[in-house]
Amino acid sequence: MLTLTKYSQQGVALVVSLVMLLVMSLLAVSSMNTTVLEEKMAGNYKDRNMAFQAAEAGLRAGETFLRTTPVLPLFDGTIAGLYQPTSSGLPRWNEGVVTWSAAGEVKTYPASTLSDISSPPVYIIEELAPIKDAGGSLEAGVALERRYYRITSRAVGGTDTAVVMLQSTYKR
Repeated sequence: MLTLTKYSQQGVALVVSLVMLLVMSLLAVSSMNTTVLEEKMAGNYKDRNMAFQAAEAGLRAGETFLRTTPVLPLFDGTIAGLYQPTSSGLPRWNEGVVTWSAAGEVKTYPASTLSDISSPPVYIIEELAPIKDAGGSLEAGVALERRYYRITSRAVGGTDTAVVMLQSTYKR
C-alpha cells in the first residue's frame, strides 16, 4: 500500500491550479471579445438608425416643398435638386449622376433641427411624366392629369460610413 505524506506530493496541486487558471483566463478573454463585438454592433445599429431618421426627415422636407409651393418651378436642373428623370436610363440618384455632396446639385435639409449626425440630409425631386386621370372631367379648371414626383433622400448617421437612401413618390 502506497501512502502519501505531505513531503511526497511533488506539486500536483500547483499544476491543477495553473490549469484551472488557464481555463478561467480563456473564458474571460472569450467573454470580453463577445462583449466588445456586441458593443460595436449596437453602435453600428444606432448609427444606421440615426441615418435612417435623417433620411426620413429629408423625404418629409421634399414632400413639404411639393405640398406648400403653389406654383412649382421648372424641373430642368437650373434650381438645385429639381430634375427630370435621366434619358440615359441611369437612375438620377446614382452616385455617378448626382454628386450628393455638391450644394448646387441637391437640396439640403436645415440641419439645426437634427443633432448627432455628421452632415445634414440632402434630397432631390424628379418630376415624372404626367398620367392622365381615367374618366377625367372636361370642366374648366379641373386638371385632367396628375403629376407625380419622385423624392430621393440621402443621409448619414454619426459617421460618414452609415449611409441611408430613401425614396418616395408624391402625387400632386
